[in-house]
Amino acid sequence: MNKKLLLNLFLFMTVLLLAAVIFYSEEDNNTLPRISDLNKNIDINAINSITIQHNNNNTVINRNSDGHWQITQPINIAANDFRINSILKLLNAPVHKHYPFELIGSKKFGYTGTSIKFNDQTISFGITNPATKFRYVRLNDTVYTIEDVYSPLVTSHFSTLVSLNLLPADSRIKKLELINFTIDKDKKGRWQSSIDSSADQVSEILDAWLHTQAFGLHANMQGNEIDRNETGEITIYLEDNTTIKYVVTDTDPWLILARPEIGLEYHLDAEVYDRLLSLEQ
Repeated sequence: MNKKLLLNLFLFMTVLLLAAVIFYSEEDNNTLPRISDLNKNIDINAINSITIQHNNNNTVINRNSDGHWQITQPINIAANDFRINSILKLLNAPVHKHYPFELIGSKKFGYTGTSIKFNDQTISFGITNPATKFRYVRLNDTVYTIEDVYSPLVTSHFSTLVSLNLLPADSRIKKLELINFTIDKDKKGRWQSSIDSSADQVSEILDAWLHTQAFGLHANMQGNEIDRNETGEITIYLEDNTTIKYVVTDTDPWLILARPEIGLEYHLDAEVYDRLLSLEQ
């Protein structure tokens, strides 16, 4: 297994571990006050906008009218609701100690350049206390010490917050241009394939594109330098006139579908290849 694949697997497992650690941190410290308990003007259910600032980059996430989250910056794409809800748990973080900011001071707080804004409330991340290993975070004029389980998720590449779905929720496919054949509708509105196939085979491949999820999603490590002639391109046309393009960049040991125009790649089990790209199942 090469270094790239090992790194991708490590990143995926890290994100899962962080979400689990956040959950169990709350369970283990259920007697401590929460940030939201100490700030009565915070209503987690009313949060509809999140802005993460890290390394001078902004990731903006907004709640849609259907309750799902949408990343709108640096690109416009559906967010992973589970991971956004993990970030929201920062507002419920158990607080070990809290102090007036003027008592701690800027030097001791050690602002790291990372902050997260929930609606109009901004939480800034300071350094970890060298004695307790708790993280300093600031909200308004108060500094809180909390378990250092939130910072890694907030400082990760924005791709860790993107939905694992290959197509947006509630998509309606109009046409599939796959590597070796095309699926679209005839004049009577019936699905057809450009190669011999049964109605069930066509239905199964359409369903696979609508419901398959990647197990990991990362920044495209190959950049935009992809030989599309050697790998194969896929184009999906949706009823709302959206067009989504993928490039197959690897099939062993995993299937990797890249979207070079947005700099992301989706990692799937190798066996998914046949469900998405072959009628010989």
